[in-house]
Amino acid sequence: MGPTDDSLTIQGQLLRQSERREVAIYLRDGQLWVADFIDGIGELIEPVAWFRFNCATPWARRAHRRMLFESAVPLSTELAARIEDLHHAPPRGSGGDEESGRRHP
Repeated sequence: MGPTDDSLTIQGQLLRQSERREVAIYLRDGQLWVADFIDGIGELIEPVAWFRFNCATPWARRAHRRMLFESAVPLSTELAARIEDLHHAPPRGSGGDEESGRRHP
């Protein structure tokens, strides 16, 4: 792994993928992250906050149906590069939204 190959520093899996949304959970430099892309716009979110707002109990009908059709798969090189870009993007607005657990790089 070379120092200029940023995509190799990310190890993770794609949690959700649909026409409009991709969600990945991954380790980067030993820290756990969630990247959530909606309509191609990505955002880094604290994992605890993401799971709190996006994962229902196993007996919830919608969550169970989604689990049947979606399964975690390794991150593609292209998605890993898009995630790495989030870490290097300039801050949006005035910074992070600590209440929602969102981190704006």
